[in-house]
Amino acid sequence: MCSSTISASEGEQGTSVDCPECGASLTVPDQSVEAPAPIISRADSKVESSDEKESSADDAAAKSIFRAKRKAQQEAESEGKEFDSSKFDKDTSSRNTLYGVFAVLVISIGGYAYYLARPVQRLVLTDEMATALLQGVNTRDDSSVTSLLGNYMEAQCTCTETMGKILAYVNSQEKLEEVLGDLKRLSQIAITQNPLVNAVDRNRPDMQLMAVMEEYKGRQAGAHVKLEEEVKRIQKIDPEMAAKLRDDVAAIGLLDMFQN
Repeated sequence: MCSSTISASEGEQGTSVDCPECGASLTVPDQSVEAPAPIISRADSKVESSDEKESSADDAAAKSIFRAKRKAQQEAESEGKEFDSSKFDKDTSSRNTLYGVFAVLVISIGGYAYYLARPVQRLVLTDEMATALLQGVNTRDDSSVTSLLGNYMEAQCTCTETMGKILAYVNSQEKLEEVLGDLKRLSQIAITQNPLVNAVDRNRPDMQLMAVMEEYKGRQAGAHVKLEEEVKRIQKIDPEMAAKLRDDVAAIGLLDMFQN
């Protein structure tokens, strides 16, 4: 066989050719193709490496605690003492407590967010409620001055508080129209005058009378503040709705915000 160099085309791969110099038969080998090296994402590599390191660190810490616990147990047994494992369980207990607190916090925040996001339900004034309130302001219980004033002012305060709760539902003209009848009815009850109550001398030095007056005075003031807050909220949504409340609901028209 001579030392001549023979060139072959791709189509001749795997076939036999004759050497033009010496006539020897040669087999043309298949062309070898080198596969490109795989591309490794550095970001993925770092993440995996970080996770592996964290896992390894946790495993190492667990093994270290186990070895220390085992060593302490062996020493206690060799000395004939009772082994106390509480100090080794302290870390696990603290971690579980932290997880529990975190879970409670997440649930609490979620519950509060749901509470704030839920729509306000309409409070409907029933005939039974209205009748009871009307009987309260028209009380004839003159067995004692405190009983008379207590019944009257209880009904009056409840009227104002209920009006505030009803207004909490209002955020549009349509909803205002839904509740306007109830508001007018409550307003009429709240401003009803009772001759027996009007005849009471509220300035006389009576400790029981003063106590009743003080109790309901604070409650009525708080109810008026909340009612006014609701009216101001509605006023920001639509000033015309607030004006309608002022003009159509007498008790609301008496609020301080409309007295300027």
